[in-house]
Amino acid sequence: MNELTRHKTLAKTTAHVWDAFVIVVGMLKGGTGKTTSAWFIALYYAVVLDLPTLLLDADATSQSAYDWFKVAKAEGFDIPETLVIERYPFDDIAEYIRDKRTEYGAIVVDAGGGSAKLFHEAVTEANRLIVPVAPTKIERRKLIATFDEAERAAARNEREVTAHVVLVKADDRTSLPRNAKDKLLQPAEGEGIGPDRADPFPLADTVIHAWVHYMEAFGEIPTELSEYAALMKELNA
Repeated sequence: MNELTRHKTLAKTTAHVWDAFVIVVGMLKGGTGKTTSAWFIALYYAVVLDLPTLLLDADATSQSAYDWFKVAKAEGFDIPETLVIERYPFDDIAEYIRDKRTEYGAIVVDAGGGSAKLFHEAVTEANRLIVPVAPTKIERRKLIATFDEAERAAARNEREVTAHVVLVKADDRTSLPRNAKDKLLQPAEGEGIGPDRADPFPLADTVIHAWVHYMEAFGEIPTELSEYAALMKELNA
């Protein structure tokens, strides 16, 4: 699709006044599968639900989501007409999201792990927070700090934001996914959430496995959304 056709399509799509559903994909740690999750979720809204969707790369360091787009475009992959990808790694991202709500049906924010400020600001405008975490001790340890920051942000959010932990990179040939589920749903003393650090984490039933399909998806526009489609159906039910 040439740029003129793309702009005409977007102009037609955005003629409708929307109030975007905002999904923040975030975790205060790098390398947790946020960018892959953000891309697959954005494609679900743009392709499966056929909504004008904005994918915002809010990672101030790696900019992996936008780099994914650049590689896919250079390789000749067709970008869905309903999907726009932008970089916005700035502290006023909450204001930017508010400005964009009327233009899109969905906004997916890839909130990088390097900036608690960006993560906080994005969550103040979120309808849903998705926290991808691999089933390892070192990644689970960052969940408490992530949820502490999310709770502070939620106190400023005028909408009702829900949070969901999603196990990613799960390998059922090991005991790690099962042990992680147990730890998240029945946390040890001081390792949960809530005022007493005793409450379980809001863990999604759908698990994202360590499939080559996900690991090799960078720089492509996957047509098979696999477990991410199941995840979004679960959370949207």
